[in-house]
Amino acid sequence: MNRAQALFVPHRIAGTLQPGTLVERPNRFLGVVRLATGATVEAHIADRGRLEEILFPGAEVWVVPAAGATRKTAFTLVCARCPPLGRTARGPLGCLDPAGANRLVRALLEARAIEGLPAWSSLRQEVRVGSSRFDFALELEGGERLLLEVKSVAVAKGRAALFPDAPSERAARHCRELAAHVREGGRAAIVLVAQRADVREIRPHPVDPEFAKALADARDAGVLLRGVAFDVRLDGFHFDGMRPVHVDAGG
Repeated sequence: MNRAQALFVPHRIAGTLQPGTLVERPNRFLGVVRLATGATVEAHIADRGRLEEILFPGAEVWVVPAAGATRKTAFTLVCARCPPLGRTARGPLGCLDPAGANRLVRALLEARAIEGLPAWSSLRQEVRVGSSRFDFALELEGGERLLLEVKSVAVAKGRAALFPDAPSERAARHCRELAAHVREGGRAAIVLVAQRADVREIRPHPVDPEFAKALADARDAGVLLRGVAFDVRLDGFHFDGMRPVHVDAGG
């Protein structure tokens, strides 16, 4: 087993994951969860997507106690059991922590595990270019700089992970800006992170045709598109390899 195949990243949110059942989701950011102990608690949901295929009454979920005196909810919903895509009796765990995708990509970058990226010597996070902030800037060995944006993917259909789960003007804007950056002589890449291991490919979600158009334009301009997947477990993330990215919408 090589270093990439053995790559493991713990969950970003510290604490022991506690199992429960989703009772209801009053809004996108709030879930009412019945814990295994029988207690009913409110949990913050960080993923802004609709997640209708994953978060429904009766869904199997995992939460962790929230830290911070300003928190309005006592728990954070971290993972959910995804419905099976194939003929398996049970679907995998999916992580609903989009902010954690940057940690996963950084671990892959440091392990040199993302195939098809040019050789680089150093990296910086949260790099502002124009009016936008991009997740990474890689200093390439030839002296150039490559801007890299990360997108987290949770929902799937027909073995394809689909992004975004709700219309995202911000995601489409990032694609357009990176395409313009490349056309002006720069280098850029977009890495889509499937936080579930049962998908074979990654595609734009048909819910957002503007993103699909912007992604295709970015690809045509020369922006590198890379997809990766992680096997989500209660102890953290195990790298499950590369996934092809297609620019035509799935679903």
